[in-house]
Parts: sequence; C-alpha cells; structure tokens
Amino acid sequence: MRVLHAEGLRLEPVLPRNAAVLWGVLKEPGLREYQELPAVSAAEFAHMVEQRERRLDAESLGRFEWLIYPTGATQPVGWVSLRIPSGALRAGEIGYTLLPQARGRGYATRAVRALLAEAQAVAVLAEIRAYCVPENQASRRVLERIGFRKTDLLRHGATVRGRAVDVVVYAYTSSGKSNQTSARRKPA
Repeated sequence: MRVLHAEGLRLEPVLPRNAAVLWGVLKEPGLREYQELPAVSAAEFAHMVEQRERRLDAESLGRFEWLIYPTGATQPVGWVSLRIPSGALRAGEIGYTLLPQARGRGYATRAVRALLAEAQAVAVLAEIRAYCVPENQASRRVLERIGFRKTDLLRHGATVRGRAVDVVVYAYTSSGKSNQTSARRKPA
C-alpha cells in the first residue's frame, strides 16, 4: 500500500504503526448513524490491522484502509477502505466515513476517486461495489457523482446500532457503468 493523493488530500495507508490513529477516529461521536463500527478493543483492533495484507496488487485479498488528511493537516478527517473478498469475480468493496465537521467539503468524493483509480490500476479490479443505507443521501450523492450506479436493494442487509437496516447496493466498473448482473452480497 502506498500514500495516495487527491486534490487537497493525502491518503495515508493504515498500518500497524498508525492503527491507533484510525482507532481514535472510529471512537469519534457521530459515526454510528449509518454504519456499524467494530465492537472490539483497541488492542484487538491493532491486532486485526497487524494481520492484514500490506501489499495491494492484482493478487491481493483482504481489507485495505487509508486515513484521509487535508493537505497540511496533522489530524485525519476520516478514512476510506477497500475490501477484496476471495471469489471468482475480481471485485472489491469500497467504504468511507468522514467526521461530521469534515462533511460537505468534497473530501469523500476526492478520496473515493483516488481509491478507485488505485483499485483499478494496481489491484486490477473489474468491479467495485459500495453499500449505503437509503437514508444516507449525502453518501448516495457521492457515489452517483463518481459514476456508481444503483444495482440492488438488500432488505435487512446490515445491522446499525443493533437493528436490521436496508442497504442500497451500488456498482462501478472500469467503464464507469453499473454491472446489473453483480452478485448479491451483504456488506461485511
């Protein structure tokens, strides 16, 4: 994994040396509105990061995360992730979260675009999916602005704050068009 850049942003790979920084972001208030965050201790989270693949290439599987920093900032404003599950279809899943005070500034759009470019060029993924609760209109606009297309709605597809919620499935292919035949998957 390498540092990624987007206009006005630096995306730092989450590695064992900075896992505690992401852990701190995960504990910020206002992040559990639309997604479930890991229910593990700081030590367990650090161990999870330690066990992850650190090389992103055409053979990589697993979870890869980057902290999002505005250029010149010393504190991250969120993170973006890429998960590549095993399977015949060479596809990935992207996710992202910004701290409430950083929303509405285009950070998510630019960070996701940078990660898409990396996922397609380095990991050679044919399709990238994203999952979003229907009520998260801001996140849905980010995905649609970038070229993701809605492909499915999974009833009770995820759990947020202990309750089952529906999930809208989005897909992005290298041509920027949705793949209507994407496999139905629940978010991890």
